[in-house]
Amino acid sequence: MDNRRAFLTGAVGVGAGAVVGGLAQAPAYAAVVSGADPGSVNVLDHNADPTGVRPSDDAFRAAAAELLASFQATSYSSQIPRKVLVIPPGNYLITQPDCLLPNVDGGERNARGDLNGVVDGISITGYGKRVSTITYAPTADDTTLWTNKRRYKNIRISGLSFHSTNPTSSFNYSYSDAAGLGVQDTWYTDVEWRGDWTRGIGLDGSSVSNLNSEMGWDHCQVSGTYSDAFLVMGMTPIVSQQDQFLNYWFRECKVEFQSGVFVRNNRGGSMNFIGGSYILIDEHKAGTFFKLERAVPSRADSVMRLYAQGVRFELRCDLHKVIDSAWYKGHITFESCDDTARAFQGFAAGTLTHAYDFTLNGSRGPMVRYVDCALMGRHEVTTSATPTTAGKVLYDGSRFANRSTGILSWTGATPRYEYRDCLAGAVYLADEKRP
Repeated sequence: MDNRRAFLTGAVGVGAGAVVGGLAQAPAYAAVVSGADPGSVNVLDHNADPTGVRPSDDAFRAAAAELLASFQATSYSSQIPRKVLVIPPGNYLITQPDCLLPNVDGGERNARGDLNGVVDGISITGYGKRVSTITYAPTADDTTLWTNKRRYKNIRISGLSFHSTNPTSSFNYSYSDAAGLGVQDTWYTDVEWRGDWTRGIGLDGSSVSNLNSEMGWDHCQVSGTYSDAFLVMGMTPIVSQQDQFLNYWFRECKVEFQSGVFVRNNRGGSMNFIGGSYILIDEHKAGTFFKLERAVPSRADSVMRLYAQGVRFELRCDLHKVIDSAWYKGHITFESCDDTARAFQGFAAGTLTHAYDFTLNGSRGPMVRYVDCALMGRHEVTTSATPTTAGKVLYDGSRFANRSTGILSWTGATPRYEYRDCLAGAVYLADEKRP
């Protein structure tokens, strides 16, 4: 019988510190069962407290140390742990940063003069969202639950809820560098973020960084509030970070957060959002799902790409937006998406729900397409007096819930735009193409 089963059976009928047969018993969660699974590290074996009464900082650090000490040599890498970190049901209180994994710089040298190096293949698993919960309640402000600086690759985190009680806290900071010192390939499956955060995940890198990529979120839930954003791509925008932000997938996620920004892309990136429900909840605070900041002129087209397919967006007040983009090139596509859940409300018709700025790097913007979408409110392109030299907004087979004419407006020179086979309310809109 492994430790996970011992926890489930031992916790039934025997309370923490109960007296059985006249002898004081240790808490059920403190028991260590012989013959434990040699392929796993259980935080309970290191005296973690699943009741959340006392901090489990030391227990998690000890479990992470055991995990990282279990290296096995393979043809792929000499630093692959042969164990999985297991977090059984419970609510674990963490009060100090970097308890989930140690904050060790993979590019620095250790006492022997060797590089700390990259660790390949980290797996951390709980028993499911709100079944295994880590509550991050740091005693200091402006801290991060775990930092990945040029060290951990091929990470799998699953079946966990992360709850912050300190709004200055962040979940993860990830920093990549030159080839061989990247942090790419991180997957979150059945993971939930709750509470108040500054940001969820911040991606950063040096001027030669190109390996902060291949990250995915599968059936995850993003709740709570974010004073910056849940995902920030390009924490140091002034640094020319090459094309490190590649290949991000959000698949069938439930994004239902109070306020703030879901994804803030400061540099550009190739991002895919497939399926799921995205809701901004707080009707009195601003919120935006996609905030795409100005990218420097050296940015490649291939990393200025956003694709959303089959997503249901819900905007609950006139302070909410689906997208606010300042990209000057690339592609933005919404296919079979619907943001009309509140189109019946009085605020809907005049609300700016999709905004594009074509003036921040010359008179140009990305190719924006809406294909088979249902859209509420109005869209606007900020233009100057100079005609746009690149960029276009195309509506193909879409429906405008609050309009009797086209949904697009602009501030200066007429941008390139086109309507094809669209409905304005319940009436077909005449096809139109400018110029």
